[in-house]
Amino acid sequence: MHEPPRDPDAELVRACGDPNSDAFELAFETLYTRYRDRVYGIAYRITGNSVDALDAEQEAFALLFRKISAFRFGSLFSTWLFRLVVNCSIDVVRSRCARRQAVELGSVPEHESPVGDEVDPQVSASRNELGGFVQAALNRISPKLRAVLALRYLEGMSYEELCDALGVSMGTVKSRLARAHVAMENVLRRDPVLQTHFGEVVA
Repeated sequence: MHEPPRDPDAELVRACGDPNSDAFELAFETLYTRYRDRVYGIAYRITGNSVDALDAEQEAFALLFRKISAFRFGSLFSTWLFRLVVNCSIDVVRSRCARRQAVELGSVPEHESPVGDEVDPQVSASRNELGGFVQAALNRISPKLRAVLALRYLEGMSYEELCDALGVSMGTVKSRLARAHVAMENVLRRDPVLQTHFGEVVA
């Protein structure tokens, strides 16, 4: 296992070691303020819409609140937090799909586009610099592939950091990233409009 670099959040995380201490509330609030936009950005890229992204963000920080005292610095705190939000985001997507299937079995709902079937109207309001057309393309691939692309290009993670954040081996990271590139290329090849706006981001 590679030796993790010095963690810039170490002091704040240690202050969160005891939920009953006076330091906990201020330290946790500082971490929340520091990472909330990045956590939301990752969640948005995986879930594909602002409502689900906010749900995943809230769940990730709630989970962090419960687990932070057990963090042992086996990786950077930020990497560990990003793993939490990736897992929460994927869970939100799965839950949404399960609810949709239940509705479809019980009735004939009004038309609702499945994830990635067309550009979500909320995509244009994305706070992320990659833009709505990139999100429209991301929505057409699986949540796991969205996650590896978001962490690699949105967060600029190295392969080693991706291993820690996703909890997988180096071989799996490389394979998943390659699959994600191919999947995105296939999406763009089938949609000239997206191809025009997306450019060479995954080339």
